[in-house]
Formats: sequence, C-alpha cells, structure tokens
Amino acid sequence: MKRAVLIGLIAVLVAAGIYCGYRYYKEAYLPRKQVADADAAQRELFGDIRPDIEAPDNKDGSSGTDAPDPLAELKAVNADAVGWITIDGTSIDFPVVQTTDNSFYLDKGFDKKYNYGLGCPFLDRRCKSDFRGFCSIVYAHHIQNSEAMFADIAEYKDSAFMKAHPEGLLLTSDGVHRVRFFAYLTIPSTSFAYNTDITDSDGKKDYIGRLFDEAKYTSGLTASELEKNDEPHLLLLSTCTYEYWEARGVLVGIIE
Repeated sequence: MKRAVLIGLIAVLVAAGIYCGYRYYKEAYLPRKQVADADAAQRELFGDIRPDIEAPDNKDGSSGTDAPDPLAELKAVNADAVGWITIDGTSIDFPVVQTTDNSFYLDKGFDKKYNYGLGCPFLDRRCKSDFRGFCSIVYAHHIQNSEAMFADIAEYKDSAFMKAHPEGLLLTSDGVHRVRFFAYLTIPSTSFAYNTDITDSDGKKDYIGRLFDEAKYTSGLTASELEKNDEPHLLLLSTCTYEYWEARGVLVGIIE
C-alpha cells in the first residue's frame, strides 16, 4: 500500500516537472529564442544594407549633398525607409522607417515580415519624413536582458552615459546630420512630449521649456540656447523602460 502511494506521488511529481518544463519552454525559453534569432537575422540584413555614414565636418553639423538620394539602396529594399540612426559606442545602428500606421512596425522587421515582436525603429506617422519638422519622434522596443533595438536608450538614465555618448549620426535623404543629445526623460506614454502638432514660436518655446522642466537631467545645452534657434529640429528616441505601467524613456537631441 505504502509503495503504491509512493509510486503515485513520484508519478505526480514527474508529471508536474514535465508540465513546468513545458510551460517554461513555451512561455519563456521559446519566446526569447525567437526574438534572439529574429534579432540576429535582422542585424545580418542591416549589415548587408548599411550605408556608409561619416560624421559631417561642416559647422552646421550636416553634410547635405546634390548627389543622388543616399537612402536609395535602403528604399530599394523597403520603400518605407526614411533614415538611418547610429550612436557610436552603443548597439543603436539601425534604419528608420515610416508608414501611415504606427502599429505596423511594432512586430515586423525592415523586410516587413513578422519578427516575434522585435519590430523595427519607426518615425511617428505624424512627423515629416525628412526630419525637418520641429519634432521628430522615433520609436523602437526595449527588449529586456538584450541589446536589441533601443535597449541602450535606457542606459542614458545615467548622466555619465550621456557624457560618454553625447552625439549620434542621422542619415536622411539630404545627407548625414550630427545629433547632439541634451536631455533624458522618464515619462508616461501620454506625455506632452509626444505632441507633434506644434508650429508657432510660442508653442515651441513652451515645449522646450517643459522638456527641460521634466528632464531627469540635461547636458550641454540650455533651454535659452535652444529658444534662440529660429528653427530647431528636435529628435526624440523613445522606448519602454518599465519603471511603471506605460513608462517611456526618451533621449532628446537636436539635429544639426
């Protein structure tokens, strides 16, 4: 009798172990592997299509050119391509796309194929595709425990990381532009910072002031210096950062 009970108990424990193992495989291991494999495949594609990007050497930080569209080869692969963003010393080195549906690239790669929620960096549909509006917002996922997509944006929570990586390069159809980062914010997804419908000077001044008021920290530029710029072009790199529900980490720079 006791033996039968013991055998039954062992059977239950074995079944429970198998079930837990299956749940772990299905809900933890497999999703992570799928994302990791998708990231590796996408990075291989990016390596094949990455354009040559060299820092501009002129005073305004841009390298405009009369040559053919420097994004032509990217657009031949995906017509939605509007730029390429790279930040030296980080894992951020990606094409940027834009479409009329902000949800499209949340789970699709640059090749427009489903990639298990990895997505592809995309410019808000409301923003000008040439990045010459007042505010350009680029979104990408923060895949925890990996360097995929915009995970490194969260590193900018530490001001020392900003000091070590204060600039990026943005390639657009008119050439390469230097981006000077000056603020990092932790904000909700409903924040004022996501307002792209700002055209008048008072609205821009108010927006800049609120950026500085709500920034976790600022570096290199002041609000008054930005306000003196007749036509600033801001770049916001936005990703999830998990401090609270719908928390977003936003790295803010000025496109030169």
